Amino acid sequence: MRKYSIFMILVAIGFSSCMKSVSINTLRPADINIPNEIQSITLVDRTAYERDAIGVIEGIITGEGINEDQDGVMAMFSSLQNSLRVSPRFDVVLASEKLRGQNILGSFPDPLDWRQVDQLTRKYNTDALLAIEIFDSNFIITNGKRKNTRTVEDADGKKVEEEYTEFFAEGVGNTRIGVRLYDAKNRTVIDQDIYTQNKTWEASATSLKEALAQLVSKSQATKYLAQSVGNTYASKIAPMPVRISRSYYTKPKKNSYLSKGARQASVNQWESAIETWKAGLKKSSDTKASGRMAYNIAIGYEILGDLFLAHEWAGKSFVDYGEKKGRSYASQINNRMITEEILDEQLQLPEPKSQTETGNKDKLDKPTIKIKMKDN
Repeated sequence: MRKYSIFMILVAIGFSSCMKSVSINTLRPADINIPNEIQSITLVDRTAYERDAIGVIEGIITGEGINEDQDGVMAMFSSLQNSLRVSPRFDVVLASEKLRGQNILGSFPDPLDWRQVDQLTRKYNTDALLAIEIFDSNFIITNGKRKNTRTVEDADGKKVEEEYTEFFAEGVGNTRIGVRLYDAKNRTVIDQDIYTQNKTWEASATSLKEALAQLVSKSQATKYLAQSVGNTYASKIAPMPVRISRSYYTKPKKNSYLSKGARQASVNQWESAIETWKAGLKKSSDTKASGRMAYNIAIGYEILGDLFLAHEWAGKSFVDYGEKKGRSYASQINNRMITEEILDEQLQLPEPKSQTETGNKDKLDKPTIKIKMKDN
């Protein structure tokens, strides 16, 4: 069994050494479709309680400092803004106002009055309003001790295992954030949802006091969890950058067309590489090498952005030459073609009413694909 495992590892290493990988920067569609006429969003904090006294009551009940969650709200907004900056979809503006609405029951308040939505979107010259209307966080700390071992030197300088008592502190943080997205023009609530995020932190030391000192604070934990929700929400409403990886064949080197095309691809000369592999197909009588060249041609066309030809050549590599990777790759390309159709719809600019209304919305043009080469 051991010999078989070693053999399989060696086979995997040998197989990977005959391929080189290339990364493609592209976009992942948003989880929901936002109307195209919405190009900009105002962010507003609506977590102020209806009466200041309620905030004091909540602090007594939960053990939180008064308005302690305010930093968490700002952390979510900051994370959301930073994430949306790398997407071509929206411009975002943070409102200076803090609106009242949150209730101690933890449920959504009544929606904002549309006159108030109109006032804020007009003031900040945006098309929609995104409000955080629920924000609640908790952080529970437990502690204890346990036996552990460590390596030390004895009197003779030899390394030995020593048992000692280790103290630990564990913090469990969770946040609950309610978000509403208002369409100012059509006067509809596009999205309303509550997001929860949880995480456990631990610190250990030779004393309980030191372990507690090393443990993350509640405010730091709340910020971290709120930032995670901000990243999640950005992906829900806007196409976000992703990197996909593809691998192409570089061997056998005895096939001069396959190896030359691989060298051209490695220096980003994909058009030339495709022509070299196509020439090799006309000359080659080796079905395996031909399948690899056809597969590489499919990779090349995807890199160049021609998904139709990439799909055609992936299928050809499998059907005509028996290259097994071609079948699964054709399926991957088909999924990308569907994804591109969704992206085209989500990034389509609305018909401008006048030149002055278009502003800087040309930024919605899809970004050029950037290629980063790396060896396996």
